[in-house]
Amino acid sequence: MPLKSSKNLQALNHKGWIPGPEEEKTAYLSRIEALNHFFSYPPSDVDHFLTDRDWRPAQKKTEELYDFSSDWIVAHYSNRNLTFFQAAATWISEKQNIRIPLIQLRKKFETGNFLRLYKREEVLSHEAVHAARMQFDEPLFEEIFAYKTSPYFWRRFFGPLFQSPWEATLFIALLFIPIAIEVALFFYIDLGPFFWAAFLPFLFAGALVIRLLFFHFTLRIALHNLKSFLKDPKKNWAVAFRLKDREIFQFAYRKKKRLPLLIKNQASFRWKLLIENYFKL
Repeated sequence: MPLKSSKNLQALNHKGWIPGPEEEKTAYLSRIEALNHFFSYPPSDVDHFLTDRDWRPAQKKTEELYDFSSDWIVAHYSNRNLTFFQAAATWISEKQNIRIPLIQLRKKFETGNFLRLYKREEVLSHEAVHAARMQFDEPLFEEIFAYKTSPYFWRRFFGPLFQSPWEATLFIALLFIPIAIEVALFFYIDLGPFFWAAFLPFLFAGALVIRLLFFHFTLRIALHNLKSFLKDPKKNWAVAFRLKDREIFQFAYRKKKRLPLLIKNQASFRWKLLIENYFKL
């Protein structure tokens, strides 16, 4: 059965209002109303907002990749609470069980790039991806989707190495172990078997790389299999972007002949929108 007001729902989908995995239609529409209100009346301590012109290149990028162009996300220039290595951040607050994103870019982006490493377009589209998927607590492919917006292959591939801040913090902490061991050896301290601890950061990094390769490989297979079921095969990234981690694994590793039944058996509001907008079943 076609969704009521399907054209309106398609327009909302195109704006980047993506239903969460278990979100019902009523809750979805209420969330949109709340986010529109937040955009019109942002917090009083937030100012120095991005203009439509600032947003335009990023909107073009996310539309090209993920079939959404957001004009409802509050974004502003500020250095407050950003660590020295952060170019930007997406803060997700929750009010009355509704998640609200707020994108923060360093003031440097207003006039140029950040340390000549990041362009505003790239950072803003990266953060917009997180904002659009804020209802998803699905970490395995999240950073791959976000870094896909980068124009640089090496960043698209290796950028998602860390899935959470604690992993990056742990890796930095482990890097101090070889330094401590070198200092101990300089003073002729016998470390015994603890000498091998110097290899811990390399082992940890190796495990992260293997994990990253596996997720890249899994997503590539899922994207290939999705093409067979879509009205427009070029929108396979847009569809994968709206899937849970488990669903991506299913499209990657289930037998292809079982996938049509998998799609038809989906009953959630999110999947009704997906089938209405993208699938040719």
